[in-house]
Amino acid sequence: MFKKLFVILSASLILLSGCLPFDNLKKDPVVEEESDNENEKAIPLQNINTTDDKYYKSLKNYEPGAARGEIGYGVDNRIDIDEMETGLMRLSKGTFAIDDYYFQEGQYLDKTTIRNWLKRSSEKEGKARSGLIQKGLNPGFDQEVYEKAGVDQKKEMHSNNPKILSYILEQNYLKDSGKDSVKLGGISLALAFNSTYYYTVRDEKGLIHKGDKKLDADDVKKYAAKTGQEVVNRLRQHPELQDVPIVISLFYEEEHGSVVPGNYFGKAVVKGGSTKVDWEDVDEKYYFFPSGKAEEDHREDFNRFVQFEGKIKEYFPNYIGVIGEALYRNDQISKLTIEIPMQFKGKSEVISFTQYVNYLVKQYFPDEIVEVNIKSSLDEQESLIVSDPSKDDSVVHIY
Repeated sequence: MFKKLFVILSASLILLSGCLPFDNLKKDPVVEEESDNENEKAIPLQNINTTDDKYYKSLKNYEPGAARGEIGYGVDNRIDIDEMETGLMRLSKGTFAIDDYYFQEGQYLDKTTIRNWLKRSSEKEGKARSGLIQKGLNPGFDQEVYEKAGVDQKKEMHSNNPKILSYILEQNYLKDSGKDSVKLGGISLALAFNSTYYYTVRDEKGLIHKGDKKLDADDVKKYAAKTGQEVVNRLRQHPELQDVPIVISLFYEEEHGSVVPGNYFGKAVVKGGSTKVDWEDVDEKYYFFPSGKAEEDHREDFNRFVQFEGKIKEYFPNYIGVIGEALYRNDQISKLTIEIPMQFKGKSEVISFTQYVNYLVKQYFPDEIVEVNIKSSLDEQESLIVSDPSKDDSVVHIY
């Protein structure tokens, strides 16, 4: 629902006042030399800046991850998938400095390994090329009893032994080796855990029966800590991963149909050559505006948003609605993304309305990073506003 801003072309920017900070869009030259070491890869000295963040440099030659596309096997919510990936990058920055490391999709956990690890501990293991232990990490039950059981008994077995681990996401961080090539500098993992376990069982006629089990958050956290330690132990068996730092983060998925993604709740940095995992809490959570939950937990911010929405309704006759998604870190808004669908009759209306919304953003959210996507009633992007309190002017683009 909410689009991420990755690149803004200077030719298409319109500023309400002042000058655009073009320094944020500069790129370093690309290095095209080949490496003599076949185990290292040639790299570009290039990265991408957005208005409010900076992304890791990428390799010149893109290499798909060993488990590319597999994430949908365990996580079926698109917004959870996006947050897992970008959130893991965000949490990795504290260990793998963005100016010193290059990003690459995970190359060590292949599809078979991940699928095996997501199985129950009692299920049969498949063969993987990774050479790592393949035993399932989810709670097991007697498979023979399950196969012979009726629908009600199968549902009871699922309910009493829910799968908690839903996916393992791997990212690699590479260091410059000094000869325009790179080598592995560290690995980051995100372990995703269910908040609700959804399952299906088949009866003797082949008909599917659905069920679900809400999981206790404290139980999930205990299981997550234990599972994270086991994953680190397994990774250290891989020859190339024995001496590199490992960042391992714990992600709590939202329920099906949620309009906001889940959140990271734990993190550990394991030094190279070590298997010792010391967990620290990660205080992050997404809220939807306006919502009863946002009003209950952050009443002042909720009231600001309602007043902001009210001003828009007063100003524009073809008002449809305003919705927002806020990422809170340590109980403070880190970023607020707002979407405003409107019915426009012409480009002049778009320009005038965008100017007014930018004014309101500065009035009601002067201390937050705010991204506003203004769309037509057909869900087509009409304009974009990005306001950052660290910069004098907003960045505005009229499509």
